[in-house]
Order: sequence, then structure tokens, then C-alpha cells
Amino acid sequence: MKEEFSDYQKHFATGLRVEVRFPRGQNKPFRDGAIITLQEEDLITLQISRDALPEDVRAETGTFVDIRTGKDGNAYCSRAIIVAERDGSQVTARLIGNVIPDEMREYYRIETYVPVRYQLDLDATPEQLQERWRAKRYPVHQSTDDAAHLSTDRETSPATEPSRAVPLAANLSGSGIRIRTRDKFQTGTLLSMELYLPLEDLKIVPIIAEVVHVDTLRTKEGTPPLFSTALHFLCIDERDRDSVIRFISLEQLDRLRDHQGGTVSISSLEYAAYSRRKRLLRLATAACIILLFGAIAFALVYYRLNSPKGEIEQTFEQEIRKYRTLFPWR
Repeated sequence: MKEEFSDYQKHFATGLRVEVRFPRGQNKPFRDGAIITLQEEDLITLQISRDALPEDVRAETGTFVDIRTGKDGNAYCSRAIIVAERDGSQVTARLIGNVIPDEMREYYRIETYVPVRYQLDLDATPEQLQERWRAKRYPVHQSTDDAAHLSTDRETSPATEPSRAVPLAANLSGSGIRIRTRDKFQTGTLLSMELYLPLEDLKIVPIIAEVVHVDTLRTKEGTPPLFSTALHFLCIDERDRDSVIRFISLEQLDRLRDHQGGTVSISSLEYAAYSRRKRLLRLATAACIILLFGAIAFALVYYRLNSPKGEIEQTFEQEIRKYRTLFPWR
């Protein structure tokens, strides 16, 4: 974690100008300029350029955003989660994941378990596979009867489809996936895939993936061989890619909660601890100021009692002593 924090300090230091990308319904992300007004470990406060955002822009607590910065002619990006209600133009967020080159945004990755189905069709050409994927992802409007039948099928499919999809240990990113397979696929092989992402609702992501690398894994003697198969997402809708990235971000958030030692709400995720640290810092500062004034007062009193007396003061005391000698009864 400390290494991550050093990356955050390096790329998202206080005073830097950044670009914040807020999710915006079905459209492209809404981009706004901002200045980092506070950065402590992975917590940052941003001063965006406006007090009010467009209606379809999401910026409530729990929203994932991308924060982009430029350094030495290069652009870098990191995911963040908003952890407090927006106060006008002030946005408080917590950075999650790694700082990566901005052009590699789709390469946010995580080791996880995710239900996956894949199918190899040796008789289909790449064009046919792509047409099938397109038909599944962008179905043509049907007649009323067909639409009703299709709607019924869709209503029942989420309950049955995942039961046939096996959760696999996967290294998942927005651009591809690495899984263990019983079959040894040739590099360049195209597979029809479906990912089942447990988001707010079950999200089924159809994909055409290309095998880009295969490694043979060591297995116990007498057991079937296993292969580590890396696949690149060749055909994927960009909104589905955003869903994959969102799933990765949620997984990272869950692990951050586990690292905290219990269930933590998004709004209080390390934010309460940060507030406690700030209160302790303020108390320590006040105590230091009080001690400083106390020390100054003590020094003045000490100086007053122990400093050499002036000529007038010495003369006055001598005369008083003479007076008391001459008139002891007084």
C-alpha cells in the first residue's frame, strides 16, 4: 500500500491540475477540470470548475470516476471513488488501484473469480462469429408476439444461464482475461464468450475473444493437463467494457474494506479515520500553541524576577533600606 501511496503522491500532489471524468448515463463520460486541494495517502479533495453539474452526470457518494493528470508530457490515470457528499465545487474521493498511462485505461486488472462461458466453433468464420455477436448484443426489434416471447426468455435467462457458467479463477481487465482451460487452444483462435458480472443486477457481457498466449501449467501426475490461456477482447461493446471496469473497481473496494478489518460503508471508507486524524492534528496544533504562549509567559516572568536591576530601581531600594534603618519602628 505504501508503494501505491508514493505513486499517488507523485502523480496527484496538492496543487496539481487534473481532469475528472464523471459517468454520464449512456453517453460518454463528462469531463471537468479540477485542482487537487488536499492529498493525504489515497484520499484527495478536488476543486472542480463548477458548482453545479449537468443533470445526467453522476457524482453522488459511491460513484467511480477517472482522474487524469499530465506529467513530463505523459498522461496518467487512476480510478477513484467519491466518499463524501459533494459540497458545491468540492469533491472528496479515494484513489483505488494503480496509476497507469491514460491510454491504457482499459487495462485496470484484478485477480478474481467470475462466472464465464466460452465456446469454440471451428466451422464459423471470423465474420460469422462477429455477426452472431452483433445480433446477440444489438438484437433487431421483433414483432409484438416475438417481442413478448423474447421478453419472457430474457426474464428467465438470468436465473438459469449463470447456473451453467462455472466461476473461474481469472485475471480480468477491461481489455482481456486470463483463465485456466482444459483445452489447449492455438494462438489466434476466436472464442465466443459470456461474462456474468454481479453488479447491481446481473450483467451478461457477450464477447468475441482471441487467444493471444497459452502456457502449460504443472499438474499432479495422473490428472488432466491445465493451460493458462490469455484472451484479448476482440469484440466488446464499450458500455460493457465500462461494466467490466466497474466490476473490477467494486472488487478493489471490497478488498479495501477487508483490509480495514470489517464492513465499512462507502461514505465512511477511511474518511472517518481521516477526520479523526485531522481532529487530532488540530488538537495537537492547539496544544503546541498553548505551550508556546505558556513558555513565553514563563520566560517573561523569569526574566522579570532574575534580570539585573536598573540604576533607578537600585537607588530606590537603597533609600528604602536607609529609611528602615533610621526608623526601625516604622
